[in-house]
Amino acid sequence: MNNLEKVSHETMVFMRGKYRLDEIGDGRDELKFKQGQKTILTVYTHEDKFTFLIIFGEKEREVFEARRDEFSKDILNYYDDAKTYHDGKWIFIDVTEPAQLEEVKRLIQIKKKPNRKPFPKETAVYSKCGHLCGLPFYDSYSDALCG
Repeated sequence: MNNLEKVSHETMVFMRGKYRLDEIGDGRDELKFKQGQKTILTVYTHEDKFTFLIIFGEKEREVFEARRDEFSKDILNYYDDAKTYHDGKWIFIDVTEPAQLEEVKRLIQIKKKPNRKPFPKETAVYSKCGHLCGLPFYDSYSDALCG
């Protein structure tokens, strides 16, 4: 598994393991994780990277600012360079390595606390692609991930 495949796999395992969210894809290069009308995370796929979009409202920005020293210079640069609109600060983060994803996961947890109880490992059934069997997901996105 190359680095981009690892990032894809870890993203799906994290989001589906920690959150109960709707997954809405455009069938090409975008996947949104939403709760109702609120988008928690948007992932854009490219040939050589993933771009994660997290929109921080006022409360999330306050939490981030209080924890700023916990993040790398790269994340701080993405945050500081992000544009702020009427609905929040739009942070676009390019990810090519699993290590970068770890910080993105922490940002996601600032955006939304996990709302899914952890699956007991001894009874959880995962397919060979790493997805928890029985969870709904889009066939086209699943095919792209699972091959």
